[in-house]
Amino acid sequence: MRQPRSLRPSVLLLALFFHGFAQAEDVSKADHANARLRSEKLRTEAAGLREAAEARFSEEHIACYQRFLVNRCIDQARERRVLEIRKARALDLEASRIDLADKNVRFDERQAEEAETAPRKAVERAELEARNRAETEERLRNLSEKDAQRIKNEQDAKSRALLDAEERNRHEAAEAQRRAAEAEAAAKRAEQARSDRLDYDERARKAAEKKAGKEAGKDPVKPVP
Repeated sequence: MRQPRSLRPSVLLLALFFHGFAQAEDVSKADHANARLRSEKLRTEAAGLREAAEARFSEEHIACYQRFLVNRCIDQARERRVLEIRKARALDLEASRIDLADKNVRFDERQAEEAETAPRKAVERAELEARNRAETEERLRNLSEKDAQRIKNEQDAKSRALLDAEERNRHEAAEAQRRAAEAEAAAKRAEQARSDRLDYDERARKAAEKKAGKEAGKDPVKPVP
């Protein structure tokens, strides 16, 4: 059956739209890949700093017992360890900021894509429904009333199936967005808990050192011959 003339220009418009959208999608994928690589690099650097800081502190802690001012030596080693760990924490925070920004960009892109493709989908649905109605009307003219009713029921069932599929897709998209938001909130809570733990450890260390200093004043540490 010949396609209605009123629907032909929309085909050219859709082709141009798809071409521009494909180019934009390629650029977007490259940006997301770069953000992911940068985030992974920062986290790797942070892990390396922590590992190096712990190893250096362990070596310096042992070496301090060979010196005259043992407690001062250990304190200085701990301070250097804390500084390195703070640098690693800053790298992790920067990586988290990049991940969050990339998630926001992805969400905005999905929203923009849905807004841009909504007219196209509406046109496609209209064209599909127009073709289906035209084909159905053509067949109905050549069929008995019973067959016509059967075909109409089948067509209605297909329409309902399309609507149900669209509803499921919307529900799945909303559910995915909710899970992403929950994961992001959990990551923030975990980072805050780790930061609080480090601060707590630091305060406990200082309290222990203060107590040890008072005890050392009563019983000075004799230098190792």
